[in-house]
Amino acid sequence: MILRCEACATLLAPEDTVCTSCGRDELERVRAAGTGTVVSWTVVDCSSADLRLALVPCTLAIVELDEGPWIYTWIEGELPVHPDRSMRVEFLQAESGERFPVFAVQQVCQEVS
Repeated sequence: MILRCEACATLLAPEDTVCTSCGRDELERVRAAGTGTVVSWTVVDCSSADLRLALVPCTLAIVELDEGPWIYTWIEGELPVHPDRSMRVEFLQAESGERFPVFAVQQVCQEVS
């Protein structure tokens, strides 16, 4: 879900609290397609739930949603080889029971003739 300003219809990232276009705070949640492309990324060391006291590489990224807003997220699996390759959101379950979005390279299906 992303946010849309009720006054000017600007689409906003989920963490925005006011419209970046008109400054109003009347925002409504709207469904996003769940796809986008990587704008920027970095690899950081994160603690692992599976390996106590071990650090594992994790990829943090900024993904531009197809609707326009940019969101901060994790990349699951490999980064796309081509920067314009579409990514799709997936939701992972955290130990706390919360679900959080991560992006993965979207599989391309080829038609068989």
